[in-house]
Amino acid sequence: MPAAEVVHVVNYMPERVIKNARLSQATDGEQGSDAFFLGVEERRFASPDYTSVDLGAAALKKLLDETGVVASDIDLILCSCAFTDHLCMGIASAVGHRVGATRAASINLDNGCTGFVTGLHMARSFVGSGVYKRVVLLTVVNLISRLEDFQKKPQSYPLGDGASATLIVDGKASILSSVERSFGGHYGLFSCSPEKREGAKNYGFWETEAPPLAFEFAPGVLTTLQTNALSLVPNAVKAALEEARLEPAQVDCLITHQPNRVFLRKWRRRIGVPAERSHDTLHKYGNMFQSSIPVTLADALEQRKIKRGDVLALGTFSWGGDLVAAMTLKW
Repeated sequence: MPAAEVVHVVNYMPERVIKNARLSQATDGEQGSDAFFLGVEERRFASPDYTSVDLGAAALKKLLDETGVVASDIDLILCSCAFTDHLCMGIASAVGHRVGATRAASINLDNGCTGFVTGLHMARSFVGSGVYKRVVLLTVVNLISRLEDFQKKPQSYPLGDGASATLIVDGKASILSSVERSFGGHYGLFSCSPEKREGAKNYGFWETEAPPLAFEFAPGVLTTLQTNALSLVPNAVKAALEEARLEPAQVDCLITHQPNRVFLRKWRRRIGVPAERSHDTLHKYGNMFQSSIPVTLADALEQRKIKRGDVLALGTFSWGGDLVAAMTLKW
């Protein structure tokens, strides 16, 4: 039977750097002073210099250049993107066209922050079944730079833009285990929607008179979201380790979603992997949703913190805990 090998991961970061130190400090009582929103020194903004297709195409071109793969040999492009350039249209096919991937099928994933791990799981299924031999997984986040009104709020300070591209081929088995769960009862705890204003009705994003989009956190909801994240992610990572018959001590590098420094510290402690055997990019790139794990993985590879044969553990959640995903890999 064919096996899926994760060959290479690259990140492509927009050139525009936003230094958080220059931003006004949150005043007492504002949500922005909550630890949930702290720990980021700088991040990247993509728009208006890049559309989402531009960003995805740049990441894919970098991957092709570094691996020597010819674009026309790609069988499938999986893409997880926030935000796309047009409502109801994913960007996978446009990115493929831009780089000359003339034979590739395309699938757009809508799983938010779990998109990368979900995409790897899907790629393994396609390659392992023999349907495709070369799959590219893209993550593109071109979000915060487009929300100009929301940028003025301290809650926006952790968010950054970035992209990644990953090549999965028919080869040696890389994925040792994969765990994905959904919790529909958490739906709606976290969303990007028109800003809620006192005394005004709640608008749908499609309504002409709707206020600008924003991420809103009522204090009680934020507490629930943190409780969900701090239990779901460690439990999923430990389940993935158990499925692979591995112990935390055997993990060479833990890479998780990058929401804030409190989560990172508590996740490591609850999983049982110390800071020296993990890698984070929160301080320099912020929270990039579905791009956080692959961008951080690519960064660790660039810094030579990961070598062939290392065991990696990945863990992430989406939105208010609606989805959770974890995976173990042998690099």
